[in-house]
Amino acid sequence: MKFFTVIFFLFSGFLFAQEQQDFSDSWSDLYSYYQVKDITAGNNKIYAAAQNAVIAYNLSSGEIEKISSVKGLSGEKISTIHYAENLPYIVLGYENGLIETFNTQTGKVYSFIDILEKQTIAPDNKRINQFKEGQNKIYIATNYGISVLNLANLEFGDTFYIGNNGSQLAVAGIEIFQNKIYAATQGGGLRYANIDNPNLIDYQVWQSIGSNYLKEITRLQDKLYVLTLDNRQFQIVNNAFVFANQYNSDVRDFRSFDDKLVVSLQNEVLVLDASMSQLASFGGTQDFTANFNTALLAGERIFIGDQNEGLLKANTAVAGNYEYLSPPGPLMNRIFAMEAIPNELWLTFGEYSLYLNPFPLNKRGLSHLKNEQWINFRYQDLPQARSIVDVTINPNRTEQVFFSSYFDGLLEIVNDEQVFLYDENNSNLEPIDNAEASPDDLRIGSSVFDNAGNLWFTEALYTKGLLKKAPESTNFEMFDVSEVIQDPPNRNAGFPDIISDNRNNLFLGSYLDGIIGFNIQTESFAKVSGDEGAGNLPSNQVNTLALDNNNQLWIGTNRGIRVLYNPAAMFEEPNLQTDQIIILDDDGVAQELLANTNIAVIRVDGNNNKWVGTEAGAFYLSANGQETIYRFTKENSPLPSNIITDIAIDQASGEVYIGTINGLLKFRGKATASAEDFSKVRAYPNPVRPQYHGAVTIDGLQTGANIKITDIEGNLVYETTAQGGSIQWDTRAFGKHKVASGVYMVLITSQDQTETKITKIMIVR
Repeated sequence: MKFFTVIFFLFSGFLFAQEQQDFSDSWSDLYSYYQVKDITAGNNKIYAAAQNAVIAYNLSSGEIEKISSVKGLSGEKISTIHYAENLPYIVLGYENGLIETFNTQTGKVYSFIDILEKQTIAPDNKRINQFKEGQNKIYIATNYGISVLNLANLEFGDTFYIGNNGSQLAVAGIEIFQNKIYAATQGGGLRYANIDNPNLIDYQVWQSIGSNYLKEITRLQDKLYVLTLDNRQFQIVNNAFVFANQYNSDVRDFRSFDDKLVVSLQNEVLVLDASMSQLASFGGTQDFTANFNTALLAGERIFIGDQNEGLLKANTAVAGNYEYLSPPGPLMNRIFAMEAIPNELWLTFGEYSLYLNPFPLNKRGLSHLKNEQWINFRYQDLPQARSIVDVTINPNRTEQVFFSSYFDGLLEIVNDEQVFLYDENNSNLEPIDNAEASPDDLRIGSSVFDNAGNLWFTEALYTKGLLKKAPESTNFEMFDVSEVIQDPPNRNAGFPDIISDNRNNLFLGSYLDGIIGFNIQTESFAKVSGDEGAGNLPSNQVNTLALDNNNQLWIGTNRGIRVLYNPAAMFEEPNLQTDQIIILDDDGVAQELLANTNIAVIRVDGNNNKWVGTEAGAFYLSANGQETIYRFTKENSPLPSNIITDIAIDQASGEVYIGTINGLLKFRGKATASAEDFSKVRAYPNPVRPQYHGAVTIDGLQTGANIKITDIEGNLVYETTAQGGSIQWDTRAFGKHKVASGVYMVLITSQDQTETKITKIMIVR
């Protein structure tokens, strides 16, 4: 389980404090740390809140650490961060009302779900806006009012509803000044009360100044300042607003450090003295356009959080000379499509809706992970390719990669440098058939290479919806799909997936017409659908297709999974039927696997097992689908969301990349692709030490290889046949008792018995 629950009984209700699990042994995060929202400091470190994780920067050593869902954080979207003085905690507030503490000494994470699960507060009002520490408490500014967290025991205290007649009122920020607590509210002006008043829960003890919409509050020496929605700064004098300053663009952060005021505008960070005279200014450079969110002053250094560049460091005396501190990662967390080959991964972030509508178009770029190094292509690095929804790596020339823009055409990148966009102006590509309203609309969808090295791809809302690009050609051959899709300009909404087999066949998953088959040699189409008597699909919306190691076609629809055990037969049998996968539930009742589930992606690993991505997490199924080996969700894993968008597998290492709407994670899978020979056979961990309780992986195998494991005297303790490039042994004798300490021989024989290999495993109990 991801957590155990400790229940505290409070006069104000229940508090559920959940200790989160560290998943570092099996998982690593590949999050984007380039969108920094808030910064705090303590314990000689700077802590910067990225979108769903934290950057820790050591002021003395310069060491950078990532704190993410892999270490127990929720992976939800962070709204604010605070370092608790005199305690080894950073406190995180989230947009959904969740609060978490991270112990900087032990690494333990506790989650507080009181606000998150409060039924009387609307979800939009649960956002945590700010933490303010005082009197050994943290006052929490939210969109409903103020809640209190006691630092002595990390328990919730009272909640203050300070709106008129005790109603909910959004509080943007809190300040403690001259023994009073001040709340800058959104539409209710400035509310305040004596902080020592034992009855702060009573709205009548709170007084108000004005009725402005306030968005910031801070104290600077002996003065209290607020900021209004129109970016005017006022000092509070004798319970009245006195104008102090005006900013010419949107103020995103407004806070003081000793005798200085730091104001973060979108394009500039200002450092002002107590008289509002400017001491320093920090803006963008020729390398980046500033999009600042927040800033923190630490002596002669300033740390700035940018929306696109992450955490920046500069010297206050040398404006514009930045050091980039964010850990390398992808451009964004919202993954749409990806593809992996050994030691490489490509990501796209463009997207379309459930109905394959790309509007509004986005400009999100691409990311490439190669040999553990990130290479990012921002939109301005690409020739106006918007809404990129698919990526395909040339298996015969892996430095050549194609990307599908769902509005602008087909993008080609070679060696991470040469970039070319095929469109209607430089090729024979044509816009969608009904292009009067948008004559440049080229909705290129999924793509795949065939065995001859041709790239096949699809175009939506177009009669000739299947296209081919020969290896050296700059033009395209087009195939009319109206034989299998009625009225393509209107019904051909798109093809979410396309795959090829080793028999010159293509299989296309369509949005409205089931599976479309195309034989490359005969240029003939076939179709399997959910129409009555036409294929037994649960739906004609096919999201994903996968051919497994037995050449069986796995089909993921918006209403479940089907399998075609002989997909090539669809060209010969007009009413070919797909099959359900029937499993037994815990009560022994037969039921359909993942019935009525929206299947986003199916991928096949080296052992022919299936990874399935859904809106309810990721499933790892046995080769025939009868066994669920793993099910990963937010509740039992570091997944930042249960909504899986894509899955990719490095078949050489067995590592599995799982993309979600909130970020990308890597799972250390053990199933690898079949090897050509036994030259790279290995067993790990080896030796197996007493503290290790997992399985031993043996990889570098060939599919069909026989593996026998014996003790040193030749007694057989385990035997199996490899379904791919690896197997796992639980160190038990035929699944019964664990074997004793000693050296065990691993005898490997290829399926045709022409090749053998012997390796050893040492076990220490």
